Amino acid sequence: MYRFMTAIIVSLLATIALGHHSVIGIYDDQGRFTAEVEVRKFELIDPHPLIVVEITDIPGGQAIDGIAIGQTWTLEMDNVRELLALGFDRETFVPGDRIVVAVDPSRHTRYRENTLYLRGVEHRRKSFIYIHNMRQLIPIESTEDILSEHLHRVR
Repeated sequence: MYRFMTAIIVSLLATIALGHHSVIGIYDDQGRFTAEVEVRKFELIDPHPLIVVEITDIPGGQAIDGIAIGQTWTLEMDNVRELLALGFDRETFVPGDRIVVAVDPSRHTRYRENTLYLRGVEHRRKSFIYIHNMRQLIPIESTEDILSEHLHRVR
């Protein structure tokens, strides 16, 4: 009986931990879109840093349900320790930075109202492209180094 109860408890804890780290369970990767945004605030916090942005453009005429130019959204990022290891710091994104982002909308707006998951960012001021779950920043070396050319690497 003790082993049975232990197995149930371990299974429940594993499910809870996996649920917290299941980006696909919370955000809709099929609804991914690209937007040009202006940074309002950057919070390098644990466990997931946040960038508060205003949407300034949605290129290509993409129609995204409930998302429009001029709205303020919060972008949730990857694990803070991984971002710190890549060299991110409190000055990586500053108010006024104009960046291009690839984001996934939330599946559950009542839990994550006005929150999008950041899958990639093109940051011209800092000269890098960041792709979620890659363990390196891609240097921007020419005008041809743009985010859309690297999105196939998102897992």
